[in-house]
Amino acid sequence: MTARDALRQRIEGELAQPGTPGAAALVERLRDRYGAALRGVLFYGSCLRRTDDHDGVLDLYVLVENYRSVYGPRPQALLNRLLPPNVFALEAQSGGRPVRAKYAVLAWRDLARLTSTRTFEPYFWARFSQPCALIYAADAQVRSAVAAALTTAVLTSVELGIPLVEPRFDSRALWTTLWRSTYRAELRPERPGVVETLWTSGAPRYEAVTGLALAALDHPTAVGPAGELVCTVALSPTARRRARALWRIRRVHGKSLFLFRILRNALIFEGGVDYVLWKIHRHSGVEVDRTWRQQRYPLLALGAQAWRLYRAGAFR
Repeated sequence: MTARDALRQRIEGELAQPGTPGAAALVERLRDRYGAALRGVLFYGSCLRRTDDHDGVLDLYVLVENYRSVYGPRPQALLNRLLPPNVFALEAQSGGRPVRAKYAVLAWRDLARLTSTRTFEPYFWARFSQPCALIYAADAQVRSAVAAALTTAVLTSVELGIPLVEPRFDSRALWTTLWRSTYRAELRPERPGVVETLWTSGAPRYEAVTGLALAALDHPTAVGPAGELVCTVALSPTARRRARALWRIRRVHGKSLFLFRILRNALIFEGGVDYVLWKIHRHSGVEVDRTWRQQRYPLLALGAQAWRLYRAGAFR
């Protein structure tokens, strides 16, 4: 078995983990809403890490056959294809209580491209390199494609993260540096210490996938004095400078696309922008003015609100 095969086998085990009762209730709502167009549902994020759906909003990726099968000829299909994903809010009842989710819509065949090095923006491969559960799959073809794409996401993240760290590094340095860099490529209102929390909540998992990914990428590893995985990658100074320059471009590029997604949601979707504003307040503590929709020019009001929040340090 090759290192890539072993990595995929581990990802398949993660995908097979059970969801929560609330997540199962949300899947039933999605099946009612999308019918045969629904191909898979991925559960990821903090609620999955805590195996808890009582507090917070679940993060789901809804994989569909194609965008026309979901939206028909409406503009949403074109927007979802040009700037994925479209984001919606969803609520279901589980055990006599409401459970809420934010779900993103993505054509399942796009997953392979978006998690590979062909996709410049880290929005997708950084997310899908973290543990996910495939809580619904229409068939074995979808399950296999998702496992392959998430394996690629780990390889992409490790490959593009290596130039950000010192030539000799361990798994912790690699992932925490990568996460900080990917957060800087989005308008993310993350609490201080969230990167360290991500690492400590899944350190053995990241140690394991890092070793397999480095072996698949033909980078030899060793065991450090504290038992940690250590790797030395000798990139030329020119290659390292070029790679880090690309990350600076990713920062501007990613923030711009993230802003376009927010404005797109403000134009055509209810709930998406409100969720972002709620998350900004929850993570930063900065008060959000929710009256922007009632202004004469709501998009201008939203832009002014975003600038005020940025100046207040709600996101970077």
